[in-house]
Amino acid sequence: MIVARLFEFQAAHHLPRHPGKCRNLHGHTYRVEVLCEGPIDPESGMVVDFADVKAEVQSRVLDTLDHTLLNDIIDYPTAEHIAAWIWERLAASDLPLAEVKLWETPSCYVSYRGA
Repeated sequence: MIVARLFEFQAAHHLPRHPGKCRNLHGHTYRVEVLCEGPIDPESGMVVDFADVKAEVQSRVLDTLDHTLLNDIIDYPTAEHIAAWIWERLAASDLPLAEVKLWETPSCYVSYRGA
């Protein structure tokens, strides 16, 4: 069973090695989908509580990234690097993490399932 929850945060970044417009400072409304996977616990009837997912993502990811300059936190913050950073932060939790999806725009996203 897969349980997923969506989140949003606002942040700016720039990619100095990028050949196009992304080399300049700009911002995004990022959307993050956190997917957890596991069996349904017979006692709780859940894989993971949505509230637990929210608490972990809020404290480990959103409190750090929201309304920041991502270059100050993540080395060369491409969508790929941001998703891997989020994965690493959440992998240290007790969540049964399966996948992290990060949308940089409404039509462009990356998906990460760990190294």
